[in-house]
Amino acid sequence: MHTKNITPIRPAPRTPYHSLGADATMRIPEWAQHRSVYRSAGRTLYVVETDTLADARRDLVQLDNAGWNVSVEKSGPAARIALSRAA
Repeated sequence: MHTKNITPIRPAPRTPYHSLGADATMRIPEWAQHRSVYRSAGRTLYVVETDTLADARRDLVQLDNAGWNVSVEKSGPAARIALSRAA
């Protein structure tokens, strides 16, 4: 009998906060002061407002690398960040 090692496919993290956590646990960073979620057909949009964009930069790179669409609208040191991924 022939057997193969099969690695299960992990589903994409449900939220950007799951993408930031370890082992699919959720981590909401301190820089994410105001958070909103909007759902429409086939897409969920997470809007995060922060007073300290500089503190968010490393996490935003991590989210981008994890497949999230990251859009930043700056306003001085503060920013409004949109995070989305096709469902």
